[in-house]
Amino acid sequence: MKTRNYIFLLVLLAIPMIYFTSCDKVKQLTSINVSMKLPRQHFTYTGSTLKTGGEVILYSGLVHINLDSLCNANGFSSGTIQNTSFTNLSVTIEQPADSTFHWLSSMRATVADNQNFQPENQIGSVTNTDPNAKTVIITTNNVNIRPYLTQPSFYFRLYGVINGSLPAVTVGMFLDGTIQLTIAPL
Repeated sequence: MKTRNYIFLLVLLAIPMIYFTSCDKVKQLTSINVSMKLPRQHFTYTGSTLKTGGEVILYSGLVHINLDSLCNANGFSSGTIQNTSFTNLSVTIEQPADSTFHWLSSMRATVADNQNFQPENQIGSVTNTDPNAKTVIITTNNVNIRPYLTQPSFYFRLYGVINGSLPAVTVGMFLDGTIQLTIAPL
């Protein structure tokens, strides 16, 4: 009699465990990875005559992502966005046309959900930049930025450490980036 009760109790406990784990497996099997190029962000940096000796903000801005249209474009009427991370980030000098990054020793990129960047999360960096390069490729950390996508936009910032004089009073640059999102149907 006791054995029968234990088996019955075990079966009752096993059924919900099987049901919930199989739903997760179905979601994993039906989810897709989508790459999305972010709009190119043009910006300028004007050097300061003050010696900071540390990091300066090269760029700070808001990045918009329309998650509903992204789901619809991939065949989901509704879905959940799971892991999301940057797969590519680069900064290119646009003006002056013949200048390079000889004036920059390192750069890092961060994201936040507010304009004060409190708290912020580092998503990539580069050190010892090539002084002859017009483009710097930021090595991404594969950080999940999904917590920053609760709103249709998030804040993005570039920091740099300057190690020499700028090629001009104002340096025009642009930022290119790609993120990868995992979308699962509801």
